Amino acid sequence: MDIAKSAQPGDRSTENGGLDIFLEPKADGMLSEATIDFTDAHGFVITGQQKNSCCG
Repeated sequence: MDIAKSAQPGDRSTENGGLDIFLEPKADGMLSEATIDFTDAHGFVITGQQKNSCCG
C-alpha cells in the first residue's frame, strides 16, 4: 500500500468520505470486499479481504 496523488493507467478510482482511493487491478480483486480503516495506533487496518489462492 502506498500513498499517491493520482491514479495510474489501469487503476480503478473511487471516493469515500472525501478520500480518493486508487486500486491497481490486482489489488482491486483482492480488496473488493475489504474494509480499510486507519488508526493512530496501528496505521492502515484491512479486514475482510479475499484469500490469496497461493500455494506454499
